[in-house]
Amino acid sequence: MKQEKNINRRYVALGDLVADCYYEEGKLLKVDGGASRFNVICNLAARGTQTRVISACGNDHLGEIALCSLKSQNVDTKFVKRIGEQTKSYHLIVEGKRHTSIKNCPICGKYTWYDTPLASASYCLSHLEPNDIIILDGLKDENIPILKNAEQAKVLDVGRIKRLIPLTNEEILSLLKSANIKIIQLNETVANYMMARFHLENTSQIYSLLEVPLLVITKGKDGAEFISKNLQIMKSLNHYRKELDDTGAGDAFFSVIIQNYFDHNQKVDKQWVDQTFYFANELTCKVVPCLGARGHLWKGYWPNVYNCICSKK
Repeated sequence: MKQEKNINRRYVALGDLVADCYYEEGKLLKVDGGASRFNVICNLAARGTQTRVISACGNDHLGEIALCSLKSQNVDTKFVKRIGEQTKSYHLIVEGKRHTSIKNCPICGKYTWYDTPLASASYCLSHLEPNDIIILDGLKDENIPILKNAEQAKVLDVGRIKRLIPLTNEEILSLLKSANIKIIQLNETVANYMMARFHLENTSQIYSLLEVPLLVITKGKDGAEFISKNLQIMKSLNHYRKELDDTGAGDAFFSVIIQNYFDHNQKVDKQWVDQTFYFANELTCKVVPCLGARGHLWKGYWPNVYNCICSKK
């Protein structure tokens, strides 16, 4: 499979930085950067691609950790603003392989989320360049202006169905068929929801409905399905690693698909699918034995004391 490098190509993620805080038995274990789009960016950067984050975070310790996670992979962060006093953070309660995600610190009870972004859509759009490829995760409010207004190439992981439920059919299709979307990734739950909602009989009809160059449907340990023009291939896993934490596995998988798609001049054939699936699966096998979505890339922040980190400056 011939790879064509483009030194002017840059992968870009937009929106506020997020910190992920992991707890077990009431104790803070680890803090790292979070959010799917930034996980994808870190995986792309780790393989030597040009990456950038156009973003904002708070002037706090959590913001510093989120920034350090990006910088550890040489992600360009010159357009990350430090404003406000709080960085968005999820708190993940670890119970074996199962994680419960909450937006209140389980130690101090502080609410550590906000819905009005520090990095406005206009700020993000104003710093995009023509050859940028935008990484988007879901139909959340902060992504909608980017889908509607950015002319650059885009790739979209639709994520969870909760963002689809409040939208009308017309709104869903308008967003998923936004200009210049090159790849859409759905998980099996979202694909099944789309088929039921739009009265479709199979995944090929989802592809026809969305009219996207490449549709990928991930099915966990059952593998993934690739659908493109005149091509529909189901790939099954031959092996997988024992899981400690599957957080970020889908983001790592998506990063390989994205890079290989553009390195191969946006051409998809059976050989491309075979090789891309192989390398994507190999990367996910490095993710799942580690705690956190980026545990395979850097160690993150492991506190020396098991106390609240929310107000630390």
